[in-house]
Amino acid sequence: MSPQLFTQEQKLTIIKHAATIGIKEAAKIAGVHYTTVYDWRNNLKILGEEDFLAYQPSRPGRGKKIISEEQETAVLDCWKSNPGYGPGQVRGQLRRGGITVSTRSVRKIMQANGYRPRGKQTDKASVQRFEASRPLELAQMDILEFFINKAKVYLILLIDDFSRFILGWRLLDQTSVDEVIAVVSDAVTRYGKMEELLTDRGFVFYSWRGINRFEKYLETERIDHTHARPHHPQTLGKVEACNRRIKQELVTQQHFPNLHEARSAIEDWVDHYNYQRPHQGIGGFLVPAERFHGQAKAALSAIDKGLDITGQGELSSFIDRSVINLVVNPEGRLTLYLLGQAIDLSRR
Repeated sequence: MSPQLFTQEQKLTIIKHAATIGIKEAAKIAGVHYTTVYDWRNNLKILGEEDFLAYQPSRPGRGKKIISEEQETAVLDCWKSNPGYGPGQVRGQLRRGGITVSTRSVRKIMQANGYRPRGKQTDKASVQRFEASRPLELAQMDILEFFINKAKVYLILLIDDFSRFILGWRLLDQTSVDEVIAVVSDAVTRYGKMEELLTDRGFVFYSWRGINRFEKYLETERIDHTHARPHHPQTLGKVEACNRRIKQELVTQQHFPNLHEARSAIEDWVDHYNYQRPHQGIGGFLVPAERFHGQAKAALSAIDKGLDITGQGELSSFIDRSVINLVVNPEGRLTLYLLGQAIDLSRR
């Protein structure tokens, strides 16, 4: 397709033909990509016919950026495989596979094929952003409630603040302090001990009179417990964002006949989130596991070279699960967590 220029009158003629024969067919006859006609039609709707004809595009000599069939196919295939992705995530996933497409081009292709961005509900400028400086320095924990066949269930989520890596989760038909403790305990056994844990003041996390067993457990394990400010969900923004993703992409999209089926779907979603899905909060190209396991530099270097690090559906070779974490227990013993296994150094 030639990046030829059209007058506003010619564009209007093409748009009117598109209303009869379809955008893709009209674009093919005009020799332009169908996303270009889609853009013209949107501009006509916004401006009205009179202002559209009077409009003078800036920099008329630059022409249109060509979108190849290979790029379009890659974008649509990625989006079809990951319908919850936005344009930035699709672009990041393609870059991880060695394919470079601008976010603007990705957005144009997706919008021309039915994508509608979700409305932004938060004024990002008014939210103070914070982030831990290393893995396991801070974790966030929350509980998402939803229904399966009119029965309320509870999804406990524990994520690493620095990497957004999901350290643990449980789906239950009723929640309890014991289950919350179990999620943290299992994560410590597998990945090592977090230094601080941020939660809200829900009854399983916090007691208004004295301390509950969860708080006592954290105190015994020497894990600092911090509470989010009341009526200020942005403090738990990272785990809340993860909750929203699961709700939008699983809970509202799939029917689960029972708790077992829901657990299986969430397990697959968590694995994809941790090891395959580029996360916008950590730059848009890395998956949480790469940042959590210290492989960010290697992954970004490979991406810069145009290498495919997606692993063709398997875990990326850049993800090394060897997490090392040194912890002092209440008796003063040093414990080294290697690959999630505790090694008591005081006995050596």
